[in-house]
Amino acid sequence: MWEVLLSGAMALALAALGFLILAGGRALKPAPRDPAAIPGRWPRVALIMPVAGADPGLAARLASFLRQDYPDYQMILVTRGPEDPATPVIRALLGAHPRARHVIAGPAAACGQKNHNLLAGLKVADPGATVLAFCDSNQMAPETWLRELVRPIALGQARVVSGYHHLLPQDRRLATLGRAVTVLVLFLTRGLAPLNQPWGGATAMARELFAALEVDRLWAENVVDDVSLAARLMTAGLRVGYPAGEALATPLGGESLGGWRAWLTRQWLYLKFCLPGTWLAGGAVVHLLLLLVFLAVLGVLLAPWGVLAPPAGIAAGLFLTLLTALGAVLRTLHPKPGPLGPWLAAFYATILMGSWCHLRTWFTRYLCWRGLCYRVGLRGKVLEVKTVSSEQ
Repeated sequence: MWEVLLSGAMALALAALGFLILAGGRALKPAPRDPAAIPGRWPRVALIMPVAGADPGLAARLASFLRQDYPDYQMILVTRGPEDPATPVIRALLGAHPRARHVIAGPAAACGQKNHNLLAGLKVADPGATVLAFCDSNQMAPETWLRELVRPIALGQARVVSGYHHLLPQDRRLATLGRAVTVLVLFLTRGLAPLNQPWGGATAMARELFAALEVDRLWAENVVDDVSLAARLMTAGLRVGYPAGEALATPLGGESLGGWRAWLTRQWLYLKFCLPGTWLAGGAVVHLLLLLVFLAVLGVLLAPWGVLAPPAGIAAGLFLTLLTALGAVLRTLHPKPGPLGPWLAAFYATILMGSWCHLRTWFTRYLCWRGLCYRVGLRGKVLEVKTVSSEQ
């Protein structure tokens, strides 16, 4: 009996992953645009980017957002303080880009620092901007990115639009590739309309909707921007549109297992605090998949010794073969996946890391990042902000 249940679970897991790759893969390719789908008037946009730290390539990434092929937008770059390494990089760009403005937000006391920076940027946003857009400083943006992000709003097709990004590995380290696999799987969910939620790196929304949902009040006490907004939109019954243009690109190299673990743990924590049902469901899926992989490997190893019936060993081997094949298909959806062998190793490592990071979130109410540690209550509300000597 247990063999039948196990085989059924394996078949269901393969079918679910196959469906995600097939249906979600539609979001990875820029959709053909109707030449007639040109707004009569492009709305003025206030584009707000919180910036922290000065990783290599920051100036080039910022410049890609300042060179957008969009007729009327304001760019607001926000740092915590003048001592932030990003501040001199930003100020060096201001002279050549009159549409840009730099804002010092100061330290956060009641919300996440990123939220605090976003709110500081909103205070100086042009009152004439009818669309608010938000992005991160980690990505390179194609020149048409902002135009395509705003287009559905300008055409009246959506009130909130959000895109996503590809993480482009700069080396073949397991952690670098593993994080790229993780981001790609998250990208696939964008192709399924009910799962497409706002991402802080590429979101635009009508300003009147932002005000109606009181997003500023939400962010003023929350630990995260995009997941808290996702919860607010779900409560309001609003779907998030997806842009037709190219995805943003995030170069990454030299990632460590600790860095990958810390990043993925934060993603799980955001869900736990703001969307606990999604956190539970996502965790159940990844834990089940890891368990099935473990049992399948065990079955393949034990079947030749007669510990398991031959059909059970065959089913285990077939499951691993098909799962590996799906990992190879997943690789074809990435613009820079590297060789097949390291990619497949990262694919299986992603399952293990996803499960481990979810387990790490079970009994904590703290989220620590960039020298700050937040104690978080229900629905992501920040209860306390502490400065720590290093990321925990």
